[in-house]
Amino acid sequence: MKGNRLTIAVMFGMVFMVGFVTMFTGPLAAVVKAQFGASNALSQFGSSANFLAYLFMGLPCGMVLKRRGYRFTSLVAVSVGIAGVGLQILAGFVASFAVYVVGAFVAGLSMCMLNVVANPMMNTLGGGGMGGNRLVQYGCTFNSVGGMSSPLILGFLIGNEVSKANVLNALPVQLAALAFFVFGFIVILNADIPEPHLEPDAPSPWRDIISAFKFRHFALGALAMLLFEPVECGICNMVNLYLTAEGTPAYAGAVVGGAMVSAYCALMMVGRFGAGLLGNRVSPQAMVGAASAVAIALLSAAALVPFVKVPVPFASVALPLSSLLMVACGLCISVMFGGIFNLATDGLGRLVPVASGITMSLVSGGALLAVIGVVTDRFGILSSCWVFAGFLAYILFFAVCGSRK
Repeated sequence: MKGNRLTIAVMFGMVFMVGFVTMFTGPLAAVVKAQFGASNALSQFGSSANFLAYLFMGLPCGMVLKRRGYRFTSLVAVSVGIAGVGLQILAGFVASFAVYVVGAFVAGLSMCMLNVVANPMMNTLGGGGMGGNRLVQYGCTFNSVGGMSSPLILGFLIGNEVSKANVLNALPVQLAALAFFVFGFIVILNADIPEPHLEPDAPSPWRDIISAFKFRHFALGALAMLLFEPVECGICNMVNLYLTAEGTPAYAGAVVGGAMVSAYCALMMVGRFGAGLLGNRVSPQAMVGAASAVAIALLSAAALVPFVKVPVPFASVALPLSSLLMVACGLCISVMFGGIFNLATDGLGRLVPVASGITMSLVSGGALLAVIGVVTDRFGILSSCWVFAGFLAYILFFAVCGSRK
């Protein structure tokens, strides 16, 4: 691993960019809701478009990775990211909801490609198994740092008057994301990245796709990834909507809403760093299983407890207990992405690039956020807790039983 430190640093930088751009769309939903008069469901279209892009790009990117290698695929991914963020900046100037959604979709294509590249490379450099899981969890820590940064900054840029906010308020964060991508392109262009899975003359991908799904643990793991993504981003999105809904008892303002999203990401960062430290001692099955069970308990409590505000330590504000319970889920959610990916792709050998592409295409499950938004419009924001708990129940099953080879 010592000889691959630069490569590992490049992969960590990639997942940082994924977190920074992906978590940006959640807090921006409150701005979109105010500026364009959108419902809860429509406000989630940015996040949904971001994740829907994975459905279209995951498998093609897996094949590009196999035939052209990690370096080429990374450069294309960063270039697409520059285009996506550029479109989102344009949306602010032309005040167009449609351009904003298209920009989120294009940015999602880039996020998918970066994930397809970074996760199997970190798993390979870590030696697969528990060692690979350890390195992936460390990488996911940087993802959480990126995810923690953008909503916190955006919350302060918007201020508490959400009703007067517009997409242009987010311009400094968007320019920062653009700068990250440009810097990443320069670094990757000059980095010496190994190519352990390169097959320039690889045959048609369909045979490999069919072969991958013959592995029972991979098929069940792919479904777990599909259901995980709306949970990961959906919980913090709903906390933000809950705390920024003007005229409700839970209202606390955009600054506090953005801070709670950042707190959620901070807990994910802590959990992932801890999982990295324990990666050689605790199996991914145990990590994902225990985390799923605790998250289900927290979400059930959030949906059932009576409305009451409690003081937040080190802050001069009292917040609904339900929102704090949902934020606490970040610690549980932290270990799931890396754990599910490793459990699903473990033992696939030469099929890893295609399996990575398939897995990333199923991250498109995040598009279910729009459907969850419809549920909240009808039954209230806290009703989303039951949807998330149901998804986590399947992930618990996968960790305990479905991941066995």
